[in-house]
Amino acid sequence: MPVPPPPQGTRRALLAAGAGASLGLLGGCASGGTAAPALLLQAPAAQLPGTHQQDLRDPASGRTWRVWVQRPVGPVPATGHPVLYVLDGNAAFALAAQLARNDAERPPEMRPDAAIVVGIGHPGDAAIHPAERQRDYTPPPPGGSATAQTGGADLLLGFIARELQPRIAAAFPVDAQRQTITGHSFGGLFVLHALFTRPAQFTRYAATSPSVWWNQGQVLQTAQQFVQAHATAPRAFPSRLQLQLRIGGLEHAQAAATPARAAVQAERRLLERTTTLANQLTALAWPELRVQMAVLPGLDHGSVMLPGLVDALALAQQAR
Repeated sequence: MPVPPPPQGTRRALLAAGAGASLGLLGGCASGGTAAPALLLQAPAAQLPGTHQQDLRDPASGRTWRVWVQRPVGPVPATGHPVLYVLDGNAAFALAAQLARNDAERPPEMRPDAAIVVGIGHPGDAAIHPAERQRDYTPPPPGGSATAQTGGADLLLGFIARELQPRIAAAFPVDAQRQTITGHSFGGLFVLHALFTRPAQFTRYAATSPSVWWNQGQVLQTAQQFVQAHATAPRAFPSRLQLQLRIGGLEHAQAAATPARAAVQAERRLLERTTTLANQLTALAWPELRVQMAVLPGLDHGSVMLPGLVDALALAQQAR
C-alpha cells in the first residue's frame, strides 16, 4: 500500500532536517572542523557537461537574452534531433538539460531520441527575473505594441525565429517536425500566444499553468481568432500540431492555503479557464491539432513546474 505524503508542515520540517544533516556531514568529514567547508567553497564553480552559454543581442529589438544549449547525448536519429526550447532558462534550463542527459544512461531499448535542449533566459544570476519575464512573455494588447514593461512576446518570438532557431539548425542535424517550446506561468502564456499567432514556428507546444487570466483573458480571445482563421481545411500547418497542457490540482480557490491566495486564485480562475480552453480545442476534432491536458493532483502553481518540464521533454522526444 503506498504511503501518503507527510503534511506540508511536516514535509518542510523533514527537508530542513535533511539540509541540516547534510551540512553536519560537510563539517565533520575532515579534521579541522570548519576548514573543509571553506575549502569546498573555494573550489571552481560547477559546470553542466556538454552545455554552452552565451548572451545574444537581437539586432531587431535591441534586447539581449541569455541562451544555453545542451548538446544531444546519443546518436543522431534518422530524422534528426528533436529540439526543446525552454523559457525561464535561468531557473529551468539546468533541470531540463539534466533530464535529457539522464535519458542517455537508460538501456538502449528504453532510450528516447537524444534531444537538444535550448534555454532562453536573461543575463544575470537570479533564478527568476520578474520584470523581464513580464516584459517578454506577455502578448501585446489588441491593436497595440510592446512597451518597456509588457507586451514583448512577439519581439522574443521574432528573435527565436530569426536568430536562435537558425543557429541551432546550423550547429546540429535537427528534426524540423519535432520543434517544441515549453514555459510555465507567464512562460505558458507565451507558449499559447505562439501557438495561436505563429503555429508554423514550432510543431509542439507545452504550456504549464499558463497565465490565461492576463489582460482580462486576452489569450482566450486570441484562441478564438485562431479557430476562426483556420476553421476550413486544409489548414496551413507544417505538420500536425500538438498542445500539451499541465496544471496543478490545487490551482483553484477552494484549495488555497490562505484567504489572500484564495482571493487571487478565485479572480484568475486558472484551473477553470485552462480546462475550458482545452475542451474547446479538443471539441474541434481537427486531425492537424492534438490537445492533451492533465490536472496534476496535490500540486500548486509553483510545484507543477517540474513535472510539467518532465512531460515537455517527453513530448519533444516523441516519434513523429
